[in-house]
Amino acid sequence: MRLKVLIVDADATSCEVIHTAVAASNLDAVMETSSSRAAESLVREKYDALFFEMHLPDPDGLQLARTARSSGPNRRTPIIMVSGHDAPDAMSRAFEAGANFFLFKPFDRPRLMRVLRAAHAPIEQERRRFHRVQVARHVAVQCGDDRIDGTTVDLSLQGMLIEGPRTWPVGNQVRLRLEIAQGQKPVCAAGKVVRLAGPQRMGIELESLAGDDAERLQAFLLPLILKSVGE
Repeated sequence: MRLKVLIVDADATSCEVIHTAVAASNLDAVMETSSSRAAESLVREKYDALFFEMHLPDPDGLQLARTARSSGPNRRTPIIMVSGHDAPDAMSRAFEAGANFFLFKPFDRPRLMRVLRAAHAPIEQERRRFHRVQVARHVAVQCGDDRIDGTTVDLSLQGMLIEGPRTWPVGNQVRLRLEIAQGQKPVCAAGKVVRLAGPQRMGIELESLAGDDAERLQAFLLPLILKSVGE
């Protein structure tokens, strides 16, 4: 599966250089010249990497980075901030907003390829965190005093799709007990209902797991994820 990169820059030349390098790295590029449209897509779609021009019309690249870091799907997506202004505090401001890498303009393809190679590891780590595998496990979901016993349709390190007798509205906070293997201690987590897929299916985003629970979920899922993506 090819990975998807969002490029937000009003400069056509910079967009083309980034697009060429991204394509050479076996990534699919989505180019956007409107920062307001980009901000909307950040809370709606999942990307594998983000390129933001720092000095865009409102919202600028710093604001886009903050939006990504506060949104559900792109909170940990690697961000490469690009700037044509040689301000002494530009880099520190970008990192404070949530950027992982920084490029001053003008840049050439070799410099861009070096950044992409450096970003490869966090891109792959994020891909595995969001990659879903179809696996059926019993899960008990508690919302206040109400409880649902359901079965996972798919699982990722980020969340799960659950099928049960009913659903709760999007936004409801829940507690989960996931049975990953017979005879093993359940994985316990806090989460939030983020989508409904019919009257009996709901998508839940995991918001917090204790260290031991996170390690056991990863130990269970990572071999399945690696097998699924062909690694």
